[in-house]
Amino acid sequence: MRALILDGEWKPRHGYRLTAEETEGRWAREARQVWREPKWELRDVAAPEPRGAQDVLIRVRAAGIAVSTLRMTSTDDEGYVLLPYRMALPVIPGHEFAGEVVEVGAAVTGFSIGDPVAVESLRPCGRCAACVAGHPNSCQVGGFAGFTQDGGLAEYAVVPAARLRSLVDLAASGGYADVHHLGVLSEPAAIAYVGMFQTDRHLRPGMRVAVFGAGPIGQAAVALARCAGAAVVCAFDPSPVRRDLAVALGADVVAPGAADGERSEEVIAEATRGRGADLIVDATGDASAVLPSIQASLAVGGHTLQLGVGGPAAQLSTMSTMVRGAVHSFSMGHLGGFEPVIELQARGRLDLRPMIRRTWALDDALDALADPETRQGGKSLIVMPDRRAE
Repeated sequence: MRALILDGEWKPRHGYRLTAEETEGRWAREARQVWREPKWELRDVAAPEPRGAQDVLIRVRAAGIAVSTLRMTSTDDEGYVLLPYRMALPVIPGHEFAGEVVEVGAAVTGFSIGDPVAVESLRPCGRCAACVAGHPNSCQVGGFAGFTQDGGLAEYAVVPAARLRSLVDLAASGGYADVHHLGVLSEPAAIAYVGMFQTDRHLRPGMRVAVFGAGPIGQAAVALARCAGAAVVCAFDPSPVRRDLAVALGADVVAPGAADGERSEEVIAEATRGRGADLIVDATGDASAVLPSIQASLAVGGHTLQLGVGGPAAQLSTMSTMVRGAVHSFSMGHLGGFEPVIELQARGRLDLRPMIRRTWALDDALDALADPETRQGGKSLIVMPDRRAE
């Protein structure tokens, strides 16, 4: 099968202490401390085969290129990758993907050959303290397809049945032509959903919402805030393309923010008649740049939700938070968000299709990764052909 492969040099930084598990498994909890000089390659490799009774072989139909995918090969001055979390190499990247079932293990139920499915890329162990406590998104020992296990930027993938989510109802309601695209978009939308409605749980109809960073997760946050009945939604991003996408997804007010020297707190004050925002979502991945504006824009009793990762350490003004009676929440991971996001799309309550800016063939994946619009615009998808038409 055709696949995109990422490899690199294993060279832990001086002073970084590897655990026994990292050394034995040749993976890093924090990729930017270990892996350097990464290289992409598009080549033919052996197709994966199901090994367990709960495994499912899927033919990948679409896969997204995420900011974290690009960070796997973006490097600092010493050649180390910028990715701030787990990675093992070599690996087939791609943690946002969807496809159709072509083979099921003997113990798999609920899925049939040909079913369209979306894939949850996190692989919680189910045994650690986080998993036992009901926090599988915080599992520190499980796998992560696309980072520590092979992902979806290939023609085929093997996925545990427990990590598949059916798109059958979505296909019936919206047409088969783009159901896999919507399955891909469910991953960043699930991250926003988990943060907004399971981790923070503050948003109510009629509240005022601001989103900093209108990349795919921020765009999904805008759409979900509108879906949840927000009275006003503001979105900030230096990219005019992303601001336009935010409007298409339901933002009432958009602005560049600090990129043009504009005070986003003044924009929020005007949009909320001076009351401030009840919920502010930071999806920038650079909290140090936006946190002062966010804290100055919160309503009394407001909440800040941190979804973006990366960037330098941010300073938090405790007094600003305390006098407002504000709450800061932090969320990472998508488990628990796929099913509601898929159901909302199937019912016509949520339309994420404006997020898609361009589709590429797998053979053009290297060009897609190098294209500036992949990093600065909307979501770029790698799309495989519909084999059923052949």
